[in-house]
This record gives sequence, structure tokens and C-alpha cells, in this order.
Amino acid sequence: MIQKTVRGRDSINRISELAEKLGMRRPLIVGSEKLIPRLKRQEALQAAPCFTGYHPNPDIEDAVLGAEMFVREGCDSLISIGGGSAMDTAKVIKALLCAGSPEAARAGRLEPREIPHIAIPGTAGSGAEATANAVAYEGGRKLSLGHPLLLPEGVVLDASLLDSLPDYHRKSCALDALSQGIESYWARSATEDSRVNAYLAILGVLDNLKAYLAGDPHAAEEMLDAANQSGKAIFRTRTTAAHAMSYQLTKQLGIAHGHACLVTLPVLWDRLCAAEEMRPLMAELASRMRLGDPLMGSRLLRGMLIDLGMEAPEKPPEEVLQRIVDAVDPERLGNHPVPLDRQEIESIYRQAFVPVRGPERQACLDIWRYYGA
Repeated sequence: MIQKTVRGRDSINRISELAEKLGMRRPLIVGSEKLIPRLKRQEALQAAPCFTGYHPNPDIEDAVLGAEMFVREGCDSLISIGGGSAMDTAKVIKALLCAGSPEAARAGRLEPREIPHIAIPGTAGSGAEATANAVAYEGGRKLSLGHPLLLPEGVVLDASLLDSLPDYHRKSCALDALSQGIESYWARSATEDSRVNAYLAILGVLDNLKAYLAGDPHAAEEMLDAANQSGKAIFRTRTTAAHAMSYQLTKQLGIAHGHACLVTLPVLWDRLCAAEEMRPLMAELASRMRLGDPLMGSRLLRGMLIDLGMEAPEKPPEEVLQRIVDAVDPERLGNHPVPLDRQEIESIYRQAFVPVRGPERQACLDIWRYYGA
């Protein structure tokens, strides 16, 4: 399916036009109370019911309540607006409606139903609007749902929605898009096409991040497009070790998802450069990132984190570190380009928590500050 996409600043004002093309008459809006008023300014959506009862890491039960509201209110379609949690909640609601029960949805037994979904990202990060995957939790256990029916039929990329985001959130979301691009590029399942999306995501973030954080509206549009490209990339390939190792950092240490991905990414970069079979690919990736030497990649990433004030947190107590290591899902490591056992995972975490100091720190900062100059 080719998604119908509307782009440009204030393009949210054209959503009624997109909804009409998709045959949407009474959508259920899934989103945050902060962003929904932007939709309600349009007369066609003023009477649309709204579901805001989902958690930042949505639970299956959240989506069950949303599906019940969908049926109760006589809805025929979905509009999600916000970050990945809003879009994932809407996807899981659709999965429940197409499957008929959480059990069938969990097993991927979805039957086609005409339930158009327009996804409107309110952050430049997850790229969830470009994937047919959704993450939800059940009893504290993470579930990944994937089915072609869950790909949103419509997308609105409106950079004006990014204007009021908190600074840390903007940085973390950008790091998520960058990590997705890099991981997708080196993933085992990468293809020539997926590497095009990954390349556009990586350079889109690197070339626009400084201006975006300084408030440049054009850079914000470029960042939103980079995040969309990162979603397309990981939809084709899935993520690798940096993402697999990030979830417990968020859960145990309370740092945002994108920030957590970058904690280990520089270490993983160096380890792949040291693997003989990976050297040609890492040299190719570094060249596409306009770096003269593959070993400059990890320095660039470290310099970025230092400059953004987002270095790794202090190493947690030993018992917490061991819990983090033990909780890494080995299935999610299968797409990483080199095998990682428990000992290597622990070593990567330990190295990631070591702060960069002295001349090395300044070298990393210089590489980032002069990048693209």
C-alpha cells in the first residue's frame, strides 16, 4: 500500500481533505489532550470522539478501552496525533477491531476491515507513522504486533506540531531517529532500498539537528522527514542491539528512549569497526556520513551527546546493572550484524557508562561542532 501523505507547515489544516479521500466519516481521535485541540479547530472534526486514556508505554488494556469507545461511538476510522505511543495505541485498537479479541490480535489473526487510519506525528523521532508495527505491554511484558493492515493509510507531516516540545524531548526523539537510521543501515536484514531510507534519515538528522534545536522552521521540517525515513528504514529491517539494549535503561534509569539508544551506540560502532567482516560496510557507512575514517563515527556520536548535555548517566549499582544485562531480549539481538553473548553485552554496558575525559573529550566535541562546516 502506498500511503497518502500531506506535508508542510500547518498541513494539519488539510486533514479534512485527506479524510474525505480515504472515505472517513466519523473518526475516533487518539492522542494527547495537548494536541487534540489542533484538530478540533476544523469544523468537520469538532464532533469526533476522542480517546486519551493511554499510557506513555501503552498497555493492551488501554487499546481495549479505545476499541470499546470506537464501537460505542459508531466510529468508522482512526486519527492518531502525538508521539509513538499515540500512533501505536491507534494501531493496536485497529488490530483488536480486525481480530475481534486480544488473543487473536496477539497471534496476528487479523481480518481485513475498512478502518482507515491517518497518523500525525507530534514528534520528530519514532517514525511510527511509516510502519505497520506497534508495541504494547501486557502484564509488564512487551508485545510487538506487526501486520500489513496496521500501516496507516494516511500521514500528515506538519512541523508546526514540534514547536512546543520540551528541549530534552526534542533531543531524545532526534537521537531515536538517528539510531534507527544507523542500526537499519548495518542490520543483517538490510537491503539496497532500506539503506536509501536509512541514509536519508542519518543525514537528515546530522545536517539539521543544530538548526532545529535553535528554532529554525525549515530544519524542523527536515527533521520530521528524517524521522519518517527512519521509520521506513526500520519497517523494512527492524532495529539491532542499540534498541534491544535501550529498553531497560529507560525502565531502570528513567532516561528517554532515544537517549537510551545512544548510550550504547558509540560502543557498538567501535566494536563493529573492529570486526574484520564488518570493515567494508562500516567504511561505506562512514563515507556516506562524510567521515574520513570509520573510527570517527563513534567520536562524532560521543561529541554530539556531550554537546547536547546527554552523555550516559552514571553507572548504576552492580545489582541494577546485572538486572539490565539479564533483561536484554536475545531475539531482538538476532538482527545485529555480529553475534553478542551475555558477557559481551555486559562489557558494552560497562564501557558505555565510562565518561569521556581529557583530550579525547575535546576531540569528540570538535568533530561534532565542525561537522558539515
